[in-house]
Amino acid sequence: MKLTYRPEIDGLRAIAVGAVVLYHAQLSFFGDKIFTGGFIGVDIFFVISGYLITSIILKELISTGTFSFKYFYERRIRRILPALLVVMLASMPFAWMYFIPISFIDFSKSILYSLGFGSNFYFHYSGQEYGAIDGLLKPFLHTWSLSVEEQFYILFPIVLLASFRFCRKYLFYILIIGFVVSLGFAEWTSRNYISISFYFLHTRIWELLAGSILAYFEISLGHRSRQKTLNMILPTIGLILITHSFIYFNDKTFHPSLYTLSPIIGVSLIIWFSDPKDIITKILSTKLFVGVGLISYSLYLWHFPIFSFARIINFSQGDISKKLLIGIIALIISILSYLLIERPSRNRENKFKIIISGIIILTSILVISNSIIIKEKAFEKRFPEILQKNFGGSEKQRALLKNSNGEICDSGDFRICKFNTFSSKKIYIVGDSHLGSIMFDLKNRVVEKDYQFITSILPACMYFPGFDLVEKNFIKTCNNDYFLKLKKIFLKEKDSIIIFGGRLPVYISNSYFNNQEGGVEGNKFSSKY
Repeated sequence: MKLTYRPEIDGLRAIAVGAVVLYHAQLSFFGDKIFTGGFIGVDIFFVISGYLITSIILKELISTGTFSFKYFYERRIRRILPALLVVMLASMPFAWMYFIPISFIDFSKSILYSLGFGSNFYFHYSGQEYGAIDGLLKPFLHTWSLSVEEQFYILFPIVLLASFRFCRKYLFYILIIGFVVSLGFAEWTSRNYISISFYFLHTRIWELLAGSILAYFEISLGHRSRQKTLNMILPTIGLILITHSFIYFNDKTFHPSLYTLSPIIGVSLIIWFSDPKDIITKILSTKLFVGVGLISYSLYLWHFPIFSFARIINFSQGDISKKLLIGIIALIISILSYLLIERPSRNRENKFKIIISGIIILTSILVISNSIIIKEKAFEKRFPEILQKNFGGSEKQRALLKNSNGEICDSGDFRICKFNTFSSKKIYIVGDSHLGSIMFDLKNRVVEKDYQFITSILPACMYFPGFDLVEKNFIKTCNNDYFLKLKKIFLKEKDSIIIFGGRLPVYISNSYFNNQEGGVEGNKFSSKY
């Protein structure tokens, strides 16, 4: 028994993936982030997945009296693995070029756990908070949701088959009990163990079962809602609930929890009450929404690593036009991925033996290469080369901080560079070249918040109010006039923010740093390499 194609389901996928992409893009409007609840897009995917997987299994059980695990998992493998493996393989050269050793090892571990559909456990136990800034630099953090879905796909067919055969008349109650128990776990765990609540399956089952319950009713009744009035009203209410969560939810919202019921109910209303005559169904069934929905899986896979590497190389930080360019690139690659990888691998005319052979080869390459990377500690002797190539070329980095007059902020003499001078709100950054190393990223973030950014960086010189390094003979190369000029400027400031910083240990105690990852100073650096 085949499922009837419902274009509005693909339209819902388009909304879900669009929300997730916009959330990860970290777009701001007048200094305020928009789509702060875009992560709810993943929850929409869960409801859709629960609805479709239950529809497939129940219809097969009813029509044939049995269920083919082999065919079911073949479909899952065809849909999920080929595109995922290609994304992983394509990401590795960029990780090699741009990651320092500890990040490269973390990257390799995340790939290995993702291949085993256990990345949700990895990110939880490694202490990675979803939505945190450092999480946006982990190219495969988004695979946690794939792991949750696959764990559900492994367990749920077994439970559903057993329930159908041995206690069929209680199947609905089993689904309801599972929904309530899982929701209870989600509510309690989100308030006590936030990371577990977010990443683990048991707090997500209720979202998948919401779709399962809809599928059960549709199959047992033989139809969905026939209430014309409700069909015209409730999909609109459903979309309002979803949109509300996108805009008003944020990283501080307890999630998943009772709050998450709002968008889950919204998705369920659209799935159950959608009607060809309803305006929301018509919109979701348009070519634009359906087209985006068809490529939603590829777009979900590709956008996050593309965004991550763009951030790592500071390509798009604080620049809306570059963020849009990155988004367009991700969209184009996703379309190609759908046409060249997804669609051919899902085509039943292409033999599964050929598909699985390719999967085994790609998986073997990924497992072997990433295992070697971990074993060899990410070839840590490459670290100085990575710094020199991507971050350490002083002329390259300093050139990023030219002001409108072409002056370089880290110029080696007393010179102040100002950015976004139209703003009356000021932030100063004062220190040596070590503080200067964060100026580019900090400048973009400050200007994005509509502050004036003012730098005064002098190599091998540090200034703190009431702490004259020149008089204490810590630094002999600094010109005392430099500090006096700064002091006069700061005495006139009343409401400005002033950030002081630099390499204090070497000034005060003559001690150098070693971060145990190849990042060392002075004689230690030259003796090791």
